[in-house]
Amino acid sequence: MITANVRFLTNTLVADLTCKSADIQDNLQSMGILTPLSLIKLDNARTLQIQLLPDDELGNMICGIVNPKSDTLGNVQRLCRFIYCMNEQHRTSLINKIKNGDIQTVAQGVREAEKVHREKTR
Repeated sequence: MITANVRFLTNTLVADLTCKSADIQDNLQSMGILTPLSLIKLDNARTLQIQLLPDDELGNMICGIVNPKSDTLGNVQRLCRFIYCMNEQHRTSLINKIKNGDIQTVAQGVREAEKVHREKTR
């Protein structure tokens, strides 16, 4: 789906965004990044640079709805994790909504994935 290449000063982390957020946060903390994932903007600040690298067509679609100025690493990770954990039917439905333009932002994708997740756990 998507791999994040995170550079902080002289340290680099390559993280698969389908991993649990706690695992990524632990790795970031070991690099000296104490900011929560949900607050790390993607807009490539001077000391913290984030590059999203899609691994497949789905990753390309997700990267296509990312807004580096407003989206966070945490939201992109949440969307990737939700999609990764979905069954095939729900995943296909969400992918079709992205393809059709019904989901145009990462935040919309997360909300839709959360809705599917809530319905699934009822």
